[in-house]
Amino acid sequence: MSTQELYAITYNSDGTEGRGREVTLGYTRSRAVADEIVSDPRFAKYCVMGVHNPESCKKYNVQRANVVIFESASDLWRKEDDALRESALKKLTHQEREALGLV
Repeated sequence: MSTQELYAITYNSDGTEGRGREVTLGYTRSRAVADEIVSDPRFAKYCVMGVHNPESCKKYNVQRANVVIFESASDLWRKEDDALRESALKKLTHQEREALGLV
């Protein structure tokens, strides 16, 4: 399992009123590239009612995204099991930790 910090370029699926769901157009590794894409006048076709404001697009259409890539099906469950284990360990007293040999 690995995590990559990327920038998501998004738009609203409802081009009329802007009440639709958010759709991810794609990802880039650089904020500068993402800003360049949404600043291009051709990006207007993804904007609500075709109104394109580059500064607004940079603010609302580019979002930092941590993408988790699973190498196997067990990666997800291992992550959940680790979180569950940590949660359980936080509930133990110092004496209980010593009795279990965790200290």
